[in-house]
Amino acid sequence: MENISILDCTLRDGGYVNDWSFGGKAISDILHKLCRTNVDILEVGFLRDEPYISDRVVFNSMRQVKELCSGIDRNNNMKLAVMAEISRPIPLEMIEPAGANDTDIIRVIVWKTKKINGKTVDALQESYDYCRGIVNKGYKLCIQPNRTDQYSDLEFRNMVEMFSALSPMAIYVVDSWGTMYSNQVLHYMDMADRLLRKDISIGFHGHNNMMQAFSTAEKIVERRYDRNIILDASVYGIGRGAGNLNLELITRYLNEVHGCNYDIEPMLEIYDNYLKEFKKKYEWGSSMPYMVSASFGANPNYAAYYNNKLSAIQMKKAFQSMTADDKVLYSDALAQRYQGKCYE
Repeated sequence: MENISILDCTLRDGGYVNDWSFGGKAISDILHKLCRTNVDILEVGFLRDEPYISDRVVFNSMRQVKELCSGIDRNNNMKLAVMAEISRPIPLEMIEPAGANDTDIIRVIVWKTKKINGKTVDALQESYDYCRGIVNKGYKLCIQPNRTDQYSDLEFRNMVEMFSALSPMAIYVVDSWGTMYSNQVLHYMDMADRLLRKDISIGFHGHNNMMQAFSTAEKIVERRYDRNIILDASVYGIGRGAGNLNLELITRYLNEVHGCNYDIEPMLEIYDNYLKEFKKKYEWGSSMPYMVSASFGANPNYAAYYNNKLSAIQMKKAFQSMTADDKVLYSDALAQRYQGKCYE
């Protein structure tokens, strides 16, 4: 479909389940297979200020990304992306200028607020300054506002207008915890559509805690926005918590309903060769704990902690007893405290 782009995040978001430790041989093979799918954007991994290990898709230099991707056979239209995050940013001086490598896009997870010495402070200006540095280095920029559902209409408008001054490639609606119904996602998408120039794409990154990622993506496609729309997806939905929009489902839908030409067979090969075994060791996908956490607007890390410790009913009691702040600011200590309350 002419104005729909698919971004694959199998390795980057999928890495949440295994600390990004896929193994060097597997990483190379998965990248080769993903290139055959004809996805529009291939996200290779995270940029972080930590030691580089070739068995992980976490990089502290764009040279490492270039070396990894130098042997893959991607078509000329396929773009490469990596992700950075303002909560633990890699220093800008560690990022080489865009002309020195083959990576086209840096996506930045921006935060509305953060805690400093127990006080909540605005983090958007810090995010803006960091993103401006990315643009100055010559990269295409995608803005990923963490937990978009926490923004009021006015706050979302201000955020979009603020970052649109950087002429980014895209600004996203991000359902970080899989809590948003499709009408909520479309509300933010429609606002962004009214505010942004037509040459700026709007993206959707949806987690699947309530099993709505595909139906929401379908409704976005059928909205037929008069601009490019980017949909993030991963093979077999691998990703944080309950996972992501399934790449094999959204591409099959676009092929059959809208005449696209994504190749699904390499996705099946990735499942057969890697993810089928991963699923025996790591957990993602449909999950009652993640559904319960999403229904209370709680950090999905609680669901991971409570799984196999509490029944679904006990989890509900724990979430009901949480303060609004504690639902967001997960820690093992908080999880233990509220676990005790569910027995009271």
